[in-house]
Amino acid sequence: MRYLLLGLAVIIVGCNVFPTFITQPDGLNLIPGGISNTSPYFGSFKLATSDSSAASPLGVFMLASCGCGDWRVLIRSNDGTTQRQFPIQFYSLGEYRSNGVVTVYGESEGEVISAQLDQDAGLVMGRSTNTFGNTDVAALRGSAHDQEVDACGYCHLGNDPIWPLPPQHPPKYKTNPRVCFECHTVNGQ
Repeated sequence: MRYLLLGLAVIIVGCNVFPTFITQPDGLNLIPGGISNTSPYFGSFKLATSDSSAASPLGVFMLASCGCGDWRVLIRSNDGTTQRQFPIQFYSLGEYRSNGVVTVYGESEGEVISAQLDQDAGLVMGRSTNTFGNTDVAALRGSAHDQEVDACGYCHLGNDPIWPLPPQHPPKYKTNPRVCFECHTVNGQ
């Protein structure tokens, strides 16, 4: 009877969970606080197909540090109507070194990502199951000083911002989202 109830619970829960083709890293070591180079990664995501190179990008993919070891991925549709973000962690095979390849993994509320990040080349590539379905993601390391205005918008605006703007924030950004640095600096002051 106990196995029957357990089996029934697995079926009920399992059939209601968004199906994923990504598994959590096994046999790897967690890198507490993330990787040493905290520059953001900017790229795109597209549907995972047998010929993914021919698929059109569905939107923006960003992997970024939010400070204090909090790293997140953010996906945003090309038209800006859909935006999702969730935390990730890094894993290494053996002791962490600031060069070479590490694994990126995160999951939250049915969305998941598993990718390889080449710290030397500044490239991250992998797979994600998210609001858009099963997707391939790819991004290059950017500079917080070159692409920071875009990153500000991704993190603070949209329907699932990482750090929502406070209610008392001046509404000037609503007419031009690229005006952040009229009032703020790169470090958010």
